[in-house]
Amino acid sequence: MTRSTPLPPPFDERFGGRAFTADQARAAGVGRGRLRGRDLGHPHHGIYVTEASDDLLDRCAALSVALGPQHWFSHLTAARLWSIPVPQRYAPIEPLHVLTVGGRVPVRHHHVIGRSTSDDPDRRVHAGLRVIGPLATWCHLATRGATEPRMLLGRDALVTAGDYLTTKRRLSTGSTLPPLATAADLARAVDARSGRGTRALRQALVLIRPGAQSPRETLLRLRIVDAGLPEPAVQLPVMTAVGVLHSDLGYERQRLLIEYQGDEHRTSRSRWRSDLTRVQLFQDAGYDVMLVGADDLVPDPSALLARIARALARENAR
Repeated sequence: MTRSTPLPPPFDERFGGRAFTADQARAAGVGRGRLRGRDLGHPHHGIYVTEASDDLLDRCAALSVALGPQHWFSHLTAARLWSIPVPQRYAPIEPLHVLTVGGRVPVRHHHVIGRSTSDDPDRRVHAGLRVIGPLATWCHLATRGATEPRMLLGRDALVTAGDYLTTKRRLSTGSTLPPLATAADLARAVDARSGRGTRALRQALVLIRPGAQSPRETLLRLRIVDAGLPEPAVQLPVMTAVGVLHSDLGYERQRLLIEYQGDEHRTSRSRWRSDLTRVQLFQDAGYDVMLVGADDLVPDPSALLARIARALARENAR
């Protein structure tokens, strides 16, 4: 098998492991034939990488070499970069969204959705990339085509994203990071907007509750409310024998707690053991505990909602 000609040392030192443009390659003495080598990736027109990758950060970094200071990653791409949860229906290698700020011509690149705006949205440097800020990103998600052409994010997705933005983020080390925004921040962002997406944002805003630890917890709360049942508290504090623990959802007066169990609660023995202890502590504190899994919630939560209604009725009758 024929090996590719090594890149010139000066070129390797400048661009090794990173993205570069065809113009940069030619300036370093690399010809067109070498750029067609199998060892080089070609993620966008006129852009090459020495290490091809499908990772979002790598793809954004590769495109960045062809972008100017007026170009910012936005919409679905910005949501991904901020780790804002969005529905999982999108393709693994989805187009990158880039917003041109200042009313200039949108970016035109293969596998890129370009837009332009005369507005002045919040902008940040995040993970070494120019990214629209989390508040403006949340607002952008309510516009048509924010995630894919002709698609709109629904109320549930906007509330889920808002819950995430206003909740402290837990790290694997056990420490927490402050929320990316407050509910008041979101309200001000919506008040400052008009036109496309504003109505959807207002509908979502009144349902956002800081504290939800997963998208499914948010969805569970929304389904309970949609069914006409009383809204449960999020992260209800409960005094137990080992101190204050917080239930995913709960009704203090009815002494009823609802715990959502994701698949990791089943696959991790330590998590399973911790869950058993947690439920026992809640029960010893005088609470009934209802465990809920994904199959209870999706696609049809009617049986679960009936269980919750019966449990509330029993507690109210005591």
